[in-house]
Amino acid sequence: MADTFRLDGVLPIDRSNLTLADKVEARVRHQIVQGERPTGSRLNEVEIAADLGVSRGPVREALQRLAHLGLVTLESHRGAFVRRLDLDEVHELFEVRIALECEAAELAAARIGDDGLRELDRLQEATVSEVIQGQQPGVFDTLDVHDLIVRHAGNVRLAQAVAQVNGELRLARSRSGASGQRAHEAVGEHRELIRALTSRDGEGARLSMKSHLQASLQNTLQMLRAAETRPAEGATRA
Repeated sequence: MADTFRLDGVLPIDRSNLTLADKVEARVRHQIVQGERPTGSRLNEVEIAADLGVSRGPVREALQRLAHLGLVTLESHRGAFVRRLDLDEVHELFEVRIALECEAAELAAARIGDDGLRELDRLQEATVSEVIQGQQPGVFDTLDVHDLIVRHAGNVRLAQAVAQVNGELRLARSRSGASGQRAHEAVGEHRELIRALTSRDGEGARLSMKSHLQASLQNTLQMLRAAETRPAEGATRA
């Protein structure tokens, strides 16, 4: 059936398959990742519900999920806000991430099996396809080569530490991957990393991972500094 627009021109959310909370979460996540909702800006439940043609219940649930993902901050008696990132904190977290994931890459080069390498190739192809066709927000969260490499490093405690750091970096990672240019650079860097893993080159995998994550750090810091200089017009919305 063809989509039906409301009189105000807003397309109501499709209520098939996914729950309303799922769809509100996806829409607001898109807006946050793409910078349509600046860091520190308020996420007004009434406004979002009206914009998306839903009740406040699914909006409240979606905001709670986004808070759990580290994209939103919930403040008692004040409401929900897009999480504000501190540059020094992001830099320190990236330093920890680089140390952990470089070790994971070297371990994975020795421990990953043929099935794992094939899975890595399939994931890379899917990521490249998404980027070429017009990258979807959060593509590096849903199609994450890093998660697979860490898993095949074969160290549960290392994987837990990486997950903790990346959980704190989620907003920065999502925002930094939203740039089309950076997305193309990242998939090329992933290609070099996968080549080292396929060759069982532990040192090469470590160096490729370090170069890739250092580039990601610089891009992230540049993005955050640019965001700080823009007026946060949504920050005072009621």
